[in-house]
Amino acid sequence: MKKVIFMAALMLFAGAGMSQPPAGGRGQRMSPEERQKMMEQNRARRNTELRDALSLSDSLARRVDSVNNKYDLQAQELMKPENRGNGERGAMRAQMENIQKAREAEVKKLLTEEQQAKYDKWLGEQQRQRRGREGAR
Repeated sequence: MKKVIFMAALMLFAGAGMSQPPAGGRGQRMSPEERQKMMEQNRARRNTELRDALSLSDSLARRVDSVNNKYDLQAQELMKPENRGNGERGAMRAQMENIQKAREAEVKKLLTEEQQAKYDKWLGEQQRQRRGREGAR
């Protein structure tokens, strides 16, 4: 009887250990260096996607990248633990939305009407993809 209980307990603990996310996965906190690297990769991917989606010239692409980078730095600053204040998610979300709206407005000022329409479409696609990823969690 003791062997049966021991084996059941062993299987229970083994199963619990297997259900943990792998090291370095979403369940783990990233180091500042890893977070910075991921953000740079995301920024480069977004800039490339936007350049292709809007058929931007090299000169215009650099200006759009500069605007995006400026607002990325503002968002990064807001996300620092010392700037989070009392942890009020609603206030932080509102600040992030303001940063995003300012980014979009500044980028649109650089674009032609045709590119602005493509930009709006691209933003909509990005939102749908984000919602899809959030729904899958």
